Amino acid sequence: MANIGDRVLAKWPVEKDWWYPGVVVGTGLVGLEVQFDDGDRTSVTDEEYRPLQLGIGSRVYCRWKGGGEYYPGKVSMAVGDAIHVEYDDGDKETTSVSMVRVNQADL
Repeated sequence: MANIGDRVLAKWPVEKDWWYPGVVVGTGLVGLEVQFDDGDRTSVTDEEYRPLQLGIGSRVYCRWKGGGEYYPGKVSMAVGDAIHVEYDDGDKETTSVSMVRVNQADL
């Protein structure tokens, strides 16, 4: 069980395959209230969140230069919320965990 203030990956209700970073902001009868890094909030059940643990080798889809499109890659460095992503097309960048989402198949 996560506590208020914990960083988590959680499912956005309308996207069955994608998990996004956020923080636990409350508890409810069926799970947790999560505020995602983009500012959106939702309630999630215990099956719809997990601790935010992105380390070296984690498969992510990241918003290149903070744009609107997500591109596949792997984390090659992680320090707190700062990560370095090596994209499948060969590009690399240092960015923030808030710029990523994770496909359920990669969890």
